[in-house]
Amino acid sequence: MSDTRFEERKRMLEVWRRELQRRLTDRLADVRANTGHDGGRPETLDTADASESDLQIDVSMSLSEMTAEVVRRIDEGIARIASGDYGVCSDCSADIPTNRLAALPFAVRCRDCEELREVRIRQARRVSAERRSSPRLDAD
Repeated sequence: MSDTRFEERKRMLEVWRRELQRRLTDRLADVRANTGHDGGRPETLDTADASESDLQIDVSMSLSEMTAEVVRRIDEGIARIASGDYGVCSDCSADIPTNRLAALPFAVRCRDCEELREVRIRQARRVSAERRSSPRLDAD
């Protein structure tokens, strides 16, 4: 694989990472600054306002966690570019199509392998849910 083949993709990932990191830092600073209570002390809020405030904090933290996950995947993509593994499916070792990498620049699997992985995950979840919901027959 050519060293320059993915240089533009690497630059794009680095720019995207910096922007996401900036947003993440700003969002976390906002949460720390007002703890979601719009500057008011939590004990002075009525129940509805406190619930709204808690919901805003939860949403903000969930968005922060998702953003951090994307940043982590971008870092992994940049590392794969550096190691020469970028654009190669981690499961079948086939080249990941360029259009898939354009849409999902941190993809680690080709579409077929990713779909197979998702089917296996859904099956495992279904089996796990069935085990939890089925009555147990305990021998006495």
